[in-house]
Amino acid sequence: MLQLKKNIVIAILSIFLVFSSCSKNNDVSINNQLELIASYKTNVSEPSGLAINSTGTVLYTASDNTNKIYKLSIAGNILQTFNYIGNDLEGVSLFTDTKLLLAEERTKEIVEYDMSTSSYQKHKIEYENNDENSGIEGVSFNSNDNTIFILNEKNLGLLIRLRSNYSIISTYELNFSSDYSGIFYESLSNNLWIVSDQNKTINKCNLVGELIKSYPISVTKAEGIAVTNDKIYIVSDLDSKLYIFKKPIE
Repeated sequence: MLQLKKNIVIAILSIFLVFSSCSKNNDVSINNQLELIASYKTNVSEPSGLAINSTGTVLYTASDNTNKIYKLSIAGNILQTFNYIGNDLEGVSLFTDTKLLLAEERTKEIVEYDMSTSSYQKHKIEYENNDENSGIEGVSFNSNDNTIFILNEKNLGLLIRLRSNYSIISTYELNFSSDYSGIFYESLSNNLWIVSDQNKTINKCNLVGELIKSYPISVTKAEGIAVTNDKIYIVSDLDSKLYIFKKPIE
């Protein structure tokens, strides 16, 4: 009889622990949900890559359909189309007040583009990758130390840090998503935000690509991300829309 009572107590405790664990997991899932503030249709076909100016009033994106660069309002309206036609444009970053950095996937080049003069310089990034359709997918400039982060999309997913002369400082293998489709360096927190279109997640990481926190989103083919003090902007390649989420307070 005593053994039977012990078994009953153990069974009850086991059930309690299971429910307690499920409750905690559900709490984490709920806390990771981002609040969608707004979404806007944009006339940019297949936008890929996103950048934002320091005041949070203007966005920049590239189209991997037209291979052009666009200046957008924060509601997704085209303000300017720049006089440059790229080669499989997949990423964009603000570099200086007048210059952008562009990622060209197939040629594995970073383009330094001057918006005021339409002049540009191309820089080949020498790293091991033989897949033309799984190359440089994102670029972001670190204004704190003048280095540049780029993403290799998949097979392998890589975070590569470049010097200002475009030589490689270090390479980190990423392992938290199936692919990596956009990147943004946030100077305020000194962290990276990386979006995955296959996993449908926004991922906050440190500067060596280690995951800090992941947020699920209901956006198909998210291929560009930009972050301000209180908002996260995402562009969808498939439906040509701009999504604005409330940035989580942590």
